Amino acid sequence: MSLRLRVILLVALVLFVSMALGAAVVGVKARRVLDAELDAGLIGARQTVASAYEDLPQSDHPARDLRQLVATFDGNRHVQAQLVLPGGKVAFASHTQSLGLPPPGWFAHLLALDPPDIALPVPHTGFGPATLILNPTPALDVRAAWSEFLALIGGLVSMAVIGLVMVYLVIGAAFRPFTVLAQRFGQIGAGDYTGRVEENGPPELRRLQQGFNRMAAQLAASTTRNHLLTEQMVRLQEEERADIARDLHDEIGPHLFAVSLDAEMIARLQEAGDHAAVAERLQDIQSAVRHMQMQVRDLLGRLRPTQVTEFGLKVALEDLLRFWHGRQPGIAFTLSLPAETLPETCAEVAYRIVQESVNNAVRHGRPHNIAILIRLSDGALEVMVKDDGAGTGAASSASGSGLGLVGMRERVQASGGTLTYGPDRDGWTVKACLGLTKGVA
Repeated sequence: MSLRLRVILLVALVLFVSMALGAAVVGVKARRVLDAELDAGLIGARQTVASAYEDLPQSDHPARDLRQLVATFDGNRHVQAQLVLPGGKVAFASHTQSLGLPPPGWFAHLLALDPPDIALPVPHTGFGPATLILNPTPALDVRAAWSEFLALIGGLVSMAVIGLVMVYLVIGAAFRPFTVLAQRFGQIGAGDYTGRVEENGPPELRRLQQGFNRMAAQLAASTTRNHLLTEQMVRLQEEERADIARDLHDEIGPHLFAVSLDAEMIARLQEAGDHAAVAERLQDIQSAVRHMQMQVRDLLGRLRPTQVTEFGLKVALEDLLRFWHGRQPGIAFTLSLPAETLPETCAEVAYRIVQESVNNAVRHGRPHNIAILIRLSDGALEVMVKDDGAGTGAASSASGSGLGLVGMRERVQASGGTLTYGPDRDGWTVKACLGLTKGVA
């Protein structure tokens, strides 16, 4: 059942209960009014009869006067007059007028009145002994009251129906913004974050609309960032694959070829009996294998820094800096680490921040010095990488042309931290503040 229909039914129930209570109150008051009207009618009837009895003894035609007296009560809704002769015979009786529909039993019982009859003996006249009986007729009053009650209820029901129709229309207009919100939520559920709602109406509704628009905008921005990050990750993977292929070709390929040549040469020297030359060739093969092992270890370290989890952050960072110093001997690296053992999750994120920052600085900034500072401060882990390079390449990376700082931002946000970066007087600085998920040792 819709909320709109529930509100309409609730309003209808309130109206029905109000009408029922009102009808009960009206019924009680109507009974009192009918009782008062009946008493007033009997009093008036007795006064009419008393006035007629004063002149009746001097009448020269008492039968005619008595008939006229009874006839004065024709159409009276409260009292019926009867002239009763000795022996109970009714000589004359007034005619009552029944108006309206007969009431149901419950209504008649609610307004039930049973006043006694009033017997007024006729004065001694030539008519003879007789009695004028005034019979109260409350049933006629109840019937008239029932007709008035039906008219009242009909009017109330008509007004209630009109009111419900107006409430239905007003609620429909008031709920229209919620209908629009429901439609927009359905679009968001289907993955469409472009829909927005107009911010109008009462303050409570405007706050809801503003919250929805902010949520939709954040979801759209998050989706865009995720798509961008996915594209950048794919592009980075391709770049890493190209780098690995290049290293395999440039470093391992020639040594494999050299090992193959040395192995062929050993076979020839063995046939020739030149054992001294065989030993020399074996040493060359061992040297080439050691070189290839180092290259493979470097490649594995670039793909996954297992040293972070196996040997700790200090060993992993020293190995990283050793890798870059071997390829960029003109750069001076400084490293400052806390003495405490960091949680594995924080150490992994810290390593990735340093790895990406140093990579950006070396590739784009052309620095002479790179300083790495990792410390504990106020229950958080601060990671700062500062270089004195030009910073143009890093700024380009920050603008979204590569994974670079975007990837670092995603890692830091995923760990509940904050990341800041930008140029300063001496070059470029990257600073991250990470919350410690576990206590340090």
